[in-house]
Parts: sequence; structure tokens; C-alpha cells
Amino acid sequence: MGIYLRLSRDDGNIESSSIKTQREMLLNYIRENNLIYIDEYVDDGVSGITFDRCGFNRMIKDIQAKKINMVITKDTSRLGRDHIEFGYYVEKFFPENNVRYVAINDNVDTFKGDNDMLLFKSAFNDMYVKDISNKLRSSLTTKKKSGKFVGCYAPYGYRKDPNDKNKLIIDEEAALIVKKIFSLYSSGLSVSSICKRLTSENVKTPSMYKNMNLGKRKCHYGIWSSRTVADILKNPTYIGDLAQAKNKKVSYKSKKVIHNKKEDWIIVKDACPKIIDEETYKYVNSRFINKHKRTNNLLLKGLVYCKECNHKIGFRSVTSNGVTRTYGNCNYYLKRRLCTPHNIKYEKLEEIVLENAYLYINNINIYIIKNYIYNIYSKNSKINNEINSLKNSINNNKNKIEKIYKDKLNELITEDIYINIYNELKNKIKNAETRINKLEKNQNDNTYIYIIDEMLQNKKELILALINKIEITEDNNINIYYNFCL
Repeated sequence: MGIYLRLSRDDGNIESSSIKTQREMLLNYIRENNLIYIDEYVDDGVSGITFDRCGFNRMIKDIQAKKINMVITKDTSRLGRDHIEFGYYVEKFFPENNVRYVAINDNVDTFKGDNDMLLFKSAFNDMYVKDISNKLRSSLTTKKKSGKFVGCYAPYGYRKDPNDKNKLIIDEEAALIVKKIFSLYSSGLSVSSICKRLTSENVKTPSMYKNMNLGKRKCHYGIWSSRTVADILKNPTYIGDLAQAKNKKVSYKSKKVIHNKKEDWIIVKDACPKIIDEETYKYVNSRFINKHKRTNNLLLKGLVYCKECNHKIGFRSVTSNGVTRTYGNCNYYLKRRLCTPHNIKYEKLEEIVLENAYLYINNINIYIIKNYIYNIYSKNSKINNEINSLKNSINNNKNKIEKIYKDKLNELITEDIYINIYNELKNKIKNAETRINKLEKNQNDNTYIYIIDEMLQNKKELILALINKIEITEDNNINIYYNFCL
């Protein structure tokens, strides 16, 4: 048999006293019951929510290799606190491998078969972790809202105050780079140009700089990414408004982290020293907002790809001497310096694509395009969505009529109230039915030409209906792939 020992709190290199206590208890149980000890499996400083633990995994391999056929723990929570995984091992894996499981303090012994409360105990262990997680999250949120820094690592440009870990002070070396980034962007340089410049000057990236400060001296300078520079430029912490809660875990059981929307950040004004003045910060972020609006409104956004690597072509707007121009580049090149730039002016690209699309329409069989556009129209149009919404409304109102009729029979409402509500609901049903008839009439075959004419007036509708994909080659040739052939 094998004994399994686990503790969530990590005590560094010194074996925790709790592990020692667990070991003594389990060995005493072995002696008292004349069992044969084979091996012990220890996970010290590992959460019970995850079952991916070194000691636990080694124990599972020994079970599969028939080395042990019994597992003993101090209690059920030592085996694990995720009740779904716990149930799998105790209810399925252990029985299938003829393994006896004993949890001493919880009076669990699968050999005896009296384990009705086993899964309930597991669920309770899981709820305990969830409760602790909620309390910890609430405590951290309170600290964040009071302007205390609670992160593991200070934002680039700052470091934790050695006298107060919840307070930030300026890291002069990194702060100089932050100021440089804001200055370069304010002068008109794009984010990608700033990345190239910092990389060419061998400026350590924030992750490399952090590693060196942690004593990891063996590190390269690395390549600055657009995401890193953009995050610095948009971070209000640099004007003294401490921004936290930018990310969150999807669940207390998962390590996956997602980005919060900016409106969900916790920002406390004047909670840390300023590195950048407010005027510069506002100007920089106004450029970001204007650029975002411009690129989001691009007609061809999301349709353009690099011919060589098949990654999307990303577009960015650059303002120089009061004139704004939009350029496209291969995203794989911008992010990884792989592939080639594939530079292209967006305005010229759109002009060529639209001209080609209009020529394409003039040469295509009108019945093919009618049927294709009609299919898109009837499946995705706002009219079809409105019809479905009206039908749902009719059904809901009919159910309400049935309900108030029962209420009248049960004398829960008076006759007058029933009649008033009934008439109101019937009018709503009648109006919805009239509207549906009108909308469905507009979907007959006679509206084909109207639909086509309408789409010709709307560039976006035309492009989305006709074009499947646009490819830009290394020498700036444009390949357009349509949704159907001539």
C-alpha cells in the first residue's frame, strides 16, 4: 500500500510540520492494522483543486503498474478538493484498478463499502475552497479599491516599496524607458516603429528586466511586441491613477486568465507616483481612440490575408502633417518578424477591390446572384430577425391570455381587470400579425431586384455578399476570391 500526503501552503525547502503530522498518523494506522508499507507520495505546497501534482501522478503510475493496491490519506481533502475529479478517482479509477481507499479522519474505507457520505464530503471540501477563494477575492478587491497595490510584480517603471509591499515607488531605470515610449508616440511614431527602435537599441523588454531583477542574470534582450508598448501607453497608472483588476481567472478551479474590459478595471486616482504628465497621457490616448475608430470602420477589415503565410493583414492609421493614411502589413511579420512586411496602402486596396467587384457583378449571371443574395438576405437580415421576434411575442402574449383566464376562474382577478388585460394583449397580437404579413410580403420573388439595388448602394453589404477572401502577395499583387464563380 501507499500513503499520500499533501499540504496547500508552500513552506519553501523545509518540509512542513503538517506533512510530518500526516506521515506519523498514516504510519501508525499501518502498524495498527498490520498493513504492508510500499511507498509514500508527497505534494507539499500544492493546491487540492488541481489533480496535476507530481506526487499524485507518481502514485497513479504505480497503481497502473500494480505496485500498490491501497491508498491512505489523513482525510478526503488531502486526496483533492475538486469533487468531480475526486469522484472520478474514488468511484471509477480506484475500483477499476482494485485499489482500496482509506481516509482516516473521515472514517472512509472503500473496502468496507459504507461510504454513503463520501461524495458529500468531497463536495463540502470543494465548497470550502470556493468559499476561501471568494473571501480572498473580496479582501483583495477591498485593498485595490483603497489604492493598495496587491500584485505579485510591480508594473514596468515601478517597484514595490521595501517598507510597504502594497505601495509602489518609481524604478528610475525602467521609468526612463516608459517616458521614452510616450515621447516617441507623442512625436508621431507608430507602435510598431517604437517596437523596432527599442529592439534595435537592445532595450530589455519588461519581462527580461523583471527576470534580471529576480536574479535571473542569464537573459537576452528580446523583441518588443506591439501589445507590450500599447499596454504601457494605455495604462493610467503612469499618471498616478493606480489601475488593477485588468485580468481575472475564469474560475477558482482554472488557471486560465482573461482580460477585463477597461470599465471593469479598479482605478484609484493619485494612488502612486506619476511618471507621465496628464496632458501627454490624454494626447496619446486620444490618438489611440481615433486610430481605433478609423481601423474599425474599414470596409475590408477581416477579409485581407497574406498570400505567403496565410495570416491576416493588419491595418494601422498614421497621421503626418495633419493627413491621416492607413497602411496594411502582415500581422505575422509585425508580431514575430517572420514572413515579410507586405506593405499596402488601404485606400488604394479598397479602390481596386470595389472596382473589381462592380465589374464582377456586370459579368455574372443575374439569377445566380439573385439566389445567393436572397439566401443571405433571408437567413441573416434584420427583417427575418424581426419576424422571429414578433412570433415569439405572439406566443408569449397567448400564454399570458391563458394565465389571466385561469386567474379569473380562480377569482384572483376581477372580470373588469380580465377584460382590460385581454383586450390589450389581443391588440398586441393583432398588430404583430399585421407586421409579420407585411414583412413576409417583402420577401417574395418580386423583391430580388430591390435587394440587389439596395446592396449596390451599400458597399459593406456588397463586399460581404460577394467576397470570400482577399490575398496580398509579397510583391503587392491582389488576389480576390468570390463566393461563387462566373
